[in-house]
Amino acid sequence: MARRYGYMDWMRVFAIITVVGVHVASKIINNYTTGDWEWHYANAIDSALRWCVPIFFMLSGALLLTRDSKEPIGEFLRKRLGKVLLPLVFWSAVYMAYNIFQLGEEYTVGQMLGAFISDDIYFHLWFLYIITGLYLMAPFLRILVKHMGKTMFHYFFAFWFLFSAAVPIFTRATGYEVAFAGQMFAPYIGYFLLGAYLVMYPLPKRWLPTLGVLAIIGYAVTLYGTVSANEGREAGDFDDFFYEHYYPHAIFVSLFVFVAFQQLGKNLKSTALITRISTATFGVYIIHPLIQTYLNRLLNFNETTINVWIGVPLSWIVIFILSYVIIRLMQKTPVVRRLVP
Repeated sequence: MARRYGYMDWMRVFAIITVVGVHVASKIINNYTTGDWEWHYANAIDSALRWCVPIFFMLSGALLLTRDSKEPIGEFLRKRLGKVLLPLVFWSAVYMAYNIFQLGEEYTVGQMLGAFISDDIYFHLWFLYIITGLYLMAPFLRILVKHMGKTMFHYFFAFWFLFSAAVPIFTRATGYEVAFAGQMFAPYIGYFLLGAYLVMYPLPKRWLPTLGVLAIIGYAVTLYGTVSANEGREAGDFDDFFYEHYYPHAIFVSLFVFVAFQQLGKNLKSTALITRISTATFGVYIIHPLIQTYLNRLLNFNETTINVWIGVPLSWIVIFILSYVIIRLMQKTPVVRRLVP
């Protein structure tokens, strides 16, 4: 049995709560402009929460790539892909049905298949496609990690930073596309390996203040960069360049969060509740947009309820709690539990 890290359970719980917060704040951001105080309020929240998705990839890498397992590759893939492919197909069908029956969209069978293959069904399902790809690569990356020394890791992260973080910024600034191939250093592969590295070579606690300063700078860049990029734009015409998960400012914040939990939470034990929420994060991620949508449609309960100051945190809490309760009930139901592993 794989070792269980208490701080990782806590980190996973905070990350899924944060994901819900991102999607609540994003409703304000996409429906207001920089001329509205509500937009700035939501941007201040959203900019502080962009670490949530990288943390999930880092946690997956930390757990999957550091196991000294004799598990055959076929068995490994059967277990991991079985947990993600069935939910991906089922929930894609659910969200496709929502698009058809609620939004009035029309699809041929071919268009449905095309939307599924190209991740064009619902905005948040992209995560399942990425994690599926990482699971496919994990057996090979595990061998790489096993034989990489600390120095080799550092070279990898340097090239990852170059291709995933620096090159897109260069392209944005100059308009020139860089033609050099660097697919091995794709953004989420880097986070995947970074999680493994931090378990194998934990950063010392004395680094936390420096990482904290870099995280604050990263937050400021996200916050003010997003304001600058969206000044003068119409509502709904949002430039999310500074919200991307793999630019330097996002890497600094994500690194700080992981190391902070790792160092400050070494003696942090998982309670029964934290463990239950941790095991429900996948399902909560999948279902919470539906809960958010139908709270608004059926009850007119959303991020602007009462006012934005109250509506954002209130809807955030309610969406998370309802999502968690529904997923827990599904996990207790035979057969259905396979849809929310």
